Amino acid sequence: MKKLITMVLAAVMVFSMLAGCGEKTSETVSEVVNVAALNGPTGMAMVQLMDMEDKYNITTYQAPTDVTAKVINGEVDVAAVPSNLAAVLYNKTKGEIVAISPIALGMLQIIGNDVDLKNVSDLKGKTIVASGQGGTPEYILRKILEENNLIIYEDVKVEWLANHSEVNSKLLSQKGMIAMVPEPFASSAIAAGEEGNVKQLFDLNNLWEEFVGEELPMGVLIASKSFVQERGDDLKVLLSDLGKSVEFINDSPEEAAKTIVEKGFIGNVDIAESAIPGCNIVLYQDKNLEAGKNMLKTFYETLFEMDPASVGGTIPDENLYYSEK
Repeated sequence: MKKLITMVLAAVMVFSMLAGCGEKTSETVSEVVNVAALNGPTGMAMVQLMDMEDKYNITTYQAPTDVTAKVINGEVDVAAVPSNLAAVLYNKTKGEIVAISPIALGMLQIIGNDVDLKNVSDLKGKTIVASGQGGTPEYILRKILEENNLIIYEDVKVEWLANHSEVNSKLLSQKGMIAMVPEPFASSAIAAGEEGNVKQLFDLNNLWEEFVGEELPMGVLIASKSFVQERGDDLKVLLSDLGKSVEFINDSPEEAAKTIVEKGFIGNVDIAESAIPGCNIVLYQDKNLEAGKNMLKTFYETLFEMDPASVGGTIPDENLYYSEK
């Protein structure tokens, strides 16, 4: 009798395990997912997915403007874009975009080459070189300056360049230059500076959180509405793989740095490793999905108050946000 009971219990456990396995997300996709990312933290977040060519076709771009047309034309299923661009695209496409999750939090720095400033107010009369005009960096800078009683373009001049690499080149070419760049470009510039002349002046992420009361979502993962509705299982597979990639980067920075260099994001392993914490690469899923949504809402409300055009004219409604159903 004891043997019989043992056999029955074992059978029940096996069937339970099989049933549980049946509930898990499939590890395959119905067809290759086309993904666009930027040459920075959003692209770095996907380093492990880049070797899964049977599932993902990932292309990285230098500037958000390179991604915009791809999204509108339906050339990509999923994209990582600056957070305000997600709202702009949602309004521009009349709701055909879904915001999945913030993918990179505050990573924006103001650094200087042989410059010593103590307070943000000391930027008065200065010129900052930067990239991202009309995007998230411009509005973050504007907010930080306003909180310090400075008006962008009046009290502080800004010279906008095509991309962050150009900003670093200009910063390093001349002493006295001030630049606004995100990670990993900030760490790269500091490492390349002579005799420690290039250094961080202000962490705009901490300043944003101080003034707004919420963390700063710099980049967000979006998908086309049709992809979410018609290929929901494929999206879940991607999020599972991406979550593991994000965890790998944050939990194993030494090993991840080698992969980041291998994929061409940064040219030096030591710089890549030092830059990873400041990149603030994240992915909000399951129980944390609401936290990511609230962060984006606060961000859009703050930007709308400064300039409605920054989010496409109106604050996006609830349909912008992804819901796991």
